[in-house]
Parts: sequence; structure tokens; C-alpha cells
Amino acid sequence: MENNEIISLVRGARKKEPKCQLALIEGFRPLVVSLIRRYVYEQDALDDYLSEGAIVILNSVDTYDEALGVPFSGYLKKELFYYFVDVAKSHKNSTSLDAPGKNETSSLLDTLMDKNADIEGDYLHHEDLSALLLYLPQLRERQRWIIEEHYFKNRSIKDIAQSIGVSSNSLVKLHRRAIQDLRTYFGMDLVN
Repeated sequence: MENNEIISLVRGARKKEPKCQLALIEGFRPLVVSLIRRYVYEQDALDDYLSEGAIVILNSVDTYDEALGVPFSGYLKKELFYYFVDVAKSHKNSTSLDAPGKNETSSLLDTLMDKNADIEGDYLHHEDLSALLLYLPQLRERQRWIIEEHYFKNRSIKDIAQSIGVSSNSLVKLHRRAIQDLRTYFGMDLVN
């Protein structure tokens, strides 16, 4: 389209003449398609983006200022460019976990899942530890200390005994008594 023809269409479209609006939309359709293909990459949504491009064209008609001397085609190209770059940025990091990966038949979610993860077991373990923390103050100080060292700091009974200079056997007895008291507080039958 010639610049004079474009200016007359812009003036008509600004007056909301459907014929001029459609002529601009159809005339700049190749530019819109080119920008969609270059920046959006979602070819299955081409019709949606063509509609959005038409809206950008009509909005550009309203915001275009002839007095600046910039050709409408250059102004529109800039507006479309920024619009579709913003669309691409908003979609850049969005990936569906249900969609199969490239050259794969399984979904991304399937590849992320840890087959050995025990979510329920981890949750129950966390709940047990929370309950244990409620009952620890009920224990005598030395019993509480051995439970904290062994279970919360992951130290072995032998290591604890060596660090404080006592026999492992005495700490085993202290540990066993602490476990028996905790079972009593939890309302569990004594097994050992």
C-alpha cells in the first residue's frame, strides 16, 4: 500500500468506518503473521494472535499522530513489535508439565517425579517428629539430651559416649529408658 492510501485508510478507521478498518487489518496481515512467527512460536494459536494483532492495529489508529511525520506503517510495525515481544516474554517461562517433552512420549511431570519419593511417609515422619517435640519436655534432662543428640543430630550412641567420656552401655540404658518413657507418653504398648 502507498503511504497516501494508508493515511486515508487511517483517517477513515479513526472515524470508525468498518471498510477502512478491515482494509488496514487485511493490508497489514502479512506483517502481523511475520511478527507472530518470529516472536510467539505458538503456531496452533495463530488465529488468536491474528485477532490480537487486529486490536493492536485499531488501537494504533487511535494513537497515531500524523503531525509527527512518521509513516503509519513504521509506527504500526513498532507497536506490533513491542506487543508481540511482550507476549513472547510472558510465555517464555511457561511450560505445561502435562505436555510431552521434545522427542518424547512421556510428559514433563513424569520425568520430574522421583519414583523413590515417599511423600506420605515423609509427612508422617514429620508429624511424628512434631509430636515427639511436644513430649520431649516430659522427659528428664539426660533422657531428653540423649534423644536430641541421637535422633535430631544424627549422632551414634558410641560417638556420643566417646565425646562425653562414658561407656556406650550406660548410654544405651539411658536411651532405652527414654524410649520407654516416650512410648508411655504416646500411649503405645511397650514392645522392648
